Amino acid sequence: MIKVLIKKEENRFISLEVKGHANSAPHGEDLICAAVSAVVTGGFNSLENIKDFEAKLDEGYAYLKANKTVSSHDEVVIETIINSLRTIAEDNGEFIQIKNL
Repeated sequence: MIKVLIKKEENRFISLEVKGHANSAPHGEDLICAAVSAVVTGGFNSLENIKDFEAKLDEGYAYLKANKTVSSHDEVVIETIINSLRTIAEDNGEFIQIKNL
């Protein structure tokens, strides 16, 4: 199962952690994992001020933590990542779980 942990304080982004594998199909054929990877990788690549974050992106693991106030551009990118992950989870809840901390 893929677990997505979102942390916000006073409606401000603090961190996003995505870990695990969906295991919805054999390795290399798992469309849930592919979708989550595409959303997260594309989102990370779209951040305007990556220096403002602690970021890690590995197979089966992604982490993004704000080190300072997030710019409005990057806030939109992060919300897009989160909303896209929620959309994937709506139809695939047995493979991806999203939790707000």
